[in-house]
Amino acid sequence: MPFDLKLLSPKRLALALFFYVTYRIAYRLVLWPYFLSPLRKVPGPPLGNPISGHFPTILKEAAGVPQRRWLNKYGPVIRAVGPFGIERLVFINPEPLKRILVTDAVDFPRPDFFRHMMGICAGYGLFAADGADHKQMRKAMNPAFSIANLSAQTDMYYDIIEDFMKVLDAEIDAESNPEEGKVLPVYARLNKVTLDIICKTAFGYDANTIHNNEDPLAVAYEELLDLQSGENLANLFLALTIPGMPTFFQSRTAWRLRNFFKRFRATCVTIDSMNRVKACSRAILQERIAEVSTSLSETGTTRQKDLISVMLQARMSENPDGKDIGAYFSDAMMAEHVLTFLLAGHETTASCLAWTLWELANDHKSQSKLRAELQALVKESPRPDFRQLKDSPFLDAVMMESLRLWAPVPATVRKAGRDVYLDGVFVPKDTILYIPILVFNTWKEHWGPDAESFNPERWFNLPDNYNSTFSLLSFTAGPHACIGRLMSIMEMKAVLAMIITRYEFDRLSPDQVPKPTTGVTTKPADHMPLRVRKVLRV
Repeated sequence: MPFDLKLLSPKRLALALFFYVTYRIAYRLVLWPYFLSPLRKVPGPPLGNPISGHFPTILKEAAGVPQRRWLNKYGPVIRAVGPFGIERLVFINPEPLKRILVTDAVDFPRPDFFRHMMGICAGYGLFAADGADHKQMRKAMNPAFSIANLSAQTDMYYDIIEDFMKVLDAEIDAESNPEEGKVLPVYARLNKVTLDIICKTAFGYDANTIHNNEDPLAVAYEELLDLQSGENLANLFLALTIPGMPTFFQSRTAWRLRNFFKRFRATCVTIDSMNRVKACSRAILQERIAEVSTSLSETGTTRQKDLISVMLQARMSENPDGKDIGAYFSDAMMAEHVLTFLLAGHETTASCLAWTLWELANDHKSQSKLRAELQALVKESPRPDFRQLKDSPFLDAVMMESLRLWAPVPATVRKAGRDVYLDGVFVPKDTILYIPILVFNTWKEHWGPDAESFNPERWFNLPDNYNSTFSLLSFTAGPHACIGRLMSIMEMKAVLAMIITRYEFDRLSPDQVPKPTTGVTTKPADHMPLRVRKVLRV
């Protein structure tokens, strides 16, 4: 029987399209999560609104808080749904976490939306790579982060830190009653210190943002970081799920058309800020390339110890194992590495330092004990070196406890690359796996009943259930663990060692409460105002 073309009338086609779209929406929002999903019987909070699901709760509350509540109520594996019916699983036991992050990491890549969100703001280098590319890229970068190279960098911190303390001294001395100190936004100030340090140690570049409030790099980053909120994060997430949008975000066309996005502030500011950051990054990179090239041609080596110079020397010199690493150190990829170092190497460090001072402002006993240890150290060595900072036990305990309670990045995300069983649960391919780092770091089964309290002394008597890999996930674990972990810790120790010997930190009032952002990092939303007083030098 011949097919009747009249059946394809525009009216019938429109009706068929309407029913198909309606079915797909109903399938995604209702049929799948409520009736068909293999995960529908996994415990978790009620699904709520079919469109937004649990997403508003996650964005409204502080990072990790709803996940901790759900895990305590429903058990070690939970399902959270939304937006648009997207299913997420959260695991709290070490065994599934070990598979996701370490032993089977290749089967659990970063989801595209997360990779693009991090890539746009922090470069498509090590953050965005997966599998063999990530392995080779990390191998190529490892020498720059060696203990020998980081030890050589330690002294580079102190000119910047001492300059910062001169500024604080002047501000406190200018008060009508200097003994009462001065209220300062410590996060905002520390952000400039860590930006200057990363520019110096990573690129050999003097940013001098401590004195120059108009530095284009600092201004662009400040605008970008001030975006962090649940609402802005959701808007950016939705924008990046649109096909082609991640590529558009990075184009010159997007920058020229940025004013058309003014109604969508997160999109507009991200495009504008990152365009300016990239311009600064390219200029820094070209300057380093010229310097290293000149040094190598004249002497066959470079005395520069900054990370980019070390990597450039590796690119320009013969590689000992004979393998080509040029792809990982091409000009385009080096520009991505610059972005990664800039964001990951300064904002997270400033956040952790600010939260450390917050905890010490609430715990004067620990603050005094730390000051006594560090004053003795600084009296012996005005600029403590790598080994001296590493071997200061209470400084180490304070730093680790702060990293535990205030992980600079509160969560990370993976997806199942294939169908797999985790902790007895069947996980279909492409299921999102949410890893709440702050929850792991404060899980009472690992840390005891005071898990959510600041107690540096715990590091001298770790609990029996402490797992050296998975009880503290602030730098994650496995092949994607932070390559700059040691560098970040030593920088924070150097800054803390100097300012704690010189200043006392206190809350503004007993009613002051912490205000972490709901975002990619846990920066203080209010820039952490604290009262800062000078103490007598030893």
